[in-house]
Amino acid sequence: MGHVVSVKVLQYSDDYLKLVMEGVKPSLVNSLRRILITDVPVLAIDRVIVLDNTTVMYDEVLAHRLSMIPLKTNLEKLPKIEECEDELVDPSLCQVRYQLSVKANDQLVSVYAKDLIPDDPDFAPVYPDTLIVKMGKGQVLTIEAYAKLGRARDHAKWQACLASYYYYPKVQLLNPKDERCASCLESCRGIAKNNNEFVITDPLQCTFDNWKTCEEACSGSLVVDWDEDKYVFWIENYGNMSMVNLLKEAFRVWKWRFTTFLDVIRNEAKRQASRPSEAEGQGNAGNQDTGLSQTQG
Repeated sequence: MGHVVSVKVLQYSDDYLKLVMEGVKPSLVNSLRRILITDVPVLAIDRVIVLDNTTVMYDEVLAHRLSMIPLKTNLEKLPKIEECEDELVDPSLCQVRYQLSVKANDQLVSVYAKDLIPDDPDFAPVYPDTLIVKMGKGQVLTIEAYAKLGRARDHAKWQACLASYYYYPKVQLLNPKDERCASCLESCRGIAKNNNEFVITDPLQCTFDNWKTCEEACSGSLVVDWDEDKYVFWIENYGNMSMVNLLKEAFRVWKWRFTTFLDVIRNEAKRQASRPSEAEGQGNAGNQDTGLSQTQG
């Protein structure tokens, strides 16, 4: 009978997710972490056409700055990232055009991400008040930019989120009346004192390092270890899409990778299985040729 997988959500918003996972091997947990960080596709500006730039910022620096602005990514309006990478669709379908045109007449002007106007409003900058450049009087900035669907394994500008995990701490109080544990009350919120006895209220309210400090202070009355089958997993979303859509796409890519891997294994197994019959067939043909030669001789 397999392991029972359980997930408990501790914190949830479109910006941050924290949960406890149990019954999963660390290899799978780490695989999910890597998929979230490097393989969830988002839009990022990849090509900039500078039509006019009299600001103090060089074209190359401006292009780099624009590329790092997070853009909303509605994946329902775009092809699958695999189709874009394998050129199975028109490349123009995998990109979005942006235009920016600002002129400072008789006063200083600040150019913000909201001045980047996409052809489709669903792909507007995530943080519209991100400053791009400050312009002096009389300066002009006119550009045309193209954002392409990509993955963070190719460049950090395509990173959709940050994800990590750590083992769930196991804390045991062997002597709850040991007053040496009083020093833990100041450094750790996961322990409290009730009726002259120390109690563990929540292991997650204290970092593992602080628990280890408490273990040393209690001198054997408190033991700290980690649960190798239980993890605290967290995701910090950069805002390109909702947390739900981020997870959906991560699991879709994850499943696609496993399916592709299995197909490769099956094809290789079929190829290996066909080899003996080919060799046998060649051997029989050789024997027939030899017999024919002997007869003619």
